[in-house]
Amino acid sequence: MRKQGVQMPRSLANLFSKPSENIMSEIGKTAALMTNVIDLSIGDPDMVTATPILTAAKDSLTAGNTHYSASDGDVEYLKAIIAFYQEKFGLSYTKENVRATVGAGHATFLAFGSIINPNDEVIIFEPYFSPYKTQVEANGGKAIIVTCEAKNGFQPTKEAITAAISDKTKAILVNTPNNPTGAVYDQELLQVLADLAKEHDFYLIADEVYWPFVYGDHEFTPLEKLAPNHTLVTGSLSKVFAMTGFRIGYLAGPADIIDAAGLLNEGITFSAPSISQTAGTYALNHIDDFTPALKEEFGNRLNYVATALNKLPWLNILPVAGSIYLFADISASGMDDVTFSNYLLDKVGVLVIPGRAFGDAGRGYIRIAVTQDMATLAAAVRAFEKLTF
Repeated sequence: MRKQGVQMPRSLANLFSKPSENIMSEIGKTAALMTNVIDLSIGDPDMVTATPILTAAKDSLTAGNTHYSASDGDVEYLKAIIAFYQEKFGLSYTKENVRATVGAGHATFLAFGSIINPNDEVIIFEPYFSPYKTQVEANGGKAIIVTCEAKNGFQPTKEAITAAISDKTKAILVNTPNNPTGAVYDQELLQVLADLAKEHDFYLIADEVYWPFVYGDHEFTPLEKLAPNHTLVTGSLSKVFAMTGFRIGYLAGPADIIDAAGLLNEGITFSAPSISQTAGTYALNHIDDFTPALKEEFGNRLNYVATALNKLPWLNILPVAGSIYLFADISASGMDDVTFSNYLLDKVGVLVIPGRAFGDAGRGYIRIAVTQDMATLAAAVRAFEKLTF
């Protein structure tokens, strides 16, 4: 209640005065408070970061590396990113094309903030990682949603993309391998996106967090190879090296955008953590010592869980393509995704994320993160098998 004669502060920003439901955030809080639960909700690999990477961080601390790095990043870390893209994908970035960030979420925010003017439109493919839409709106833009359907492998169609483009389109957010669906966009679709970006002169913001985790006949192709002058890359070492707690990533793209991102970041974080950059430098410079084993492990987990759960008459998962997630259709259970997720937790102690956390196109689905060891995943499968509808 407002007290007489007391000046009360103004309200929150419009974006947050009536916030939409944040299911992912609420589930994260739930997971932190519960015990004896099989948590398949969070994209945080259960593996401990490899010892050589930890040793590099420890040695850096011992040597007194506890100060700011340059605002764009430690020069050795930037060199490691450049060398990684050259060796893996044949891309010729320079120091002016990359900057260190505090994970991929920070990189995506800087990318949006560097290009969006009020009322610019950004096309997002749904289901989508929920922070995308919030970040677009926080930077004054408008999110234009394009629905992706299971019958198309959760890939957008050219017709739907073209229909969404307007003279206000500033960017399309492209996440492949995809969170939450696990889709890996095929070469034809990526070429369509590249051609449209060039034709209409907008940006592609490529979230490449899960780039190594591609399975079967699928292949990861960096969008920046197809449209280098129109692509901003947001990357992270969190999943690739099981380094989530290090909070280290990068933004790569045209030099003028990287410059703008630097100006914006002066008032946000100034620089990424020095110790994390040292650990990231070692990891990137020895990538083949770590990433192939992680890819194999997650592939085994995905295929095991998908094969086992697809035997249930009320659940369906598309063939494994990529990422570290399964997007399971549970509509045949007769429950909506929120009701089902609550039932799964209450009945057998398994925590997953309802599909609607990733937009309306996720209704009727649940996201399963295979971020627990095989024994725990086997226990989760047995728990699912106990359910009847």
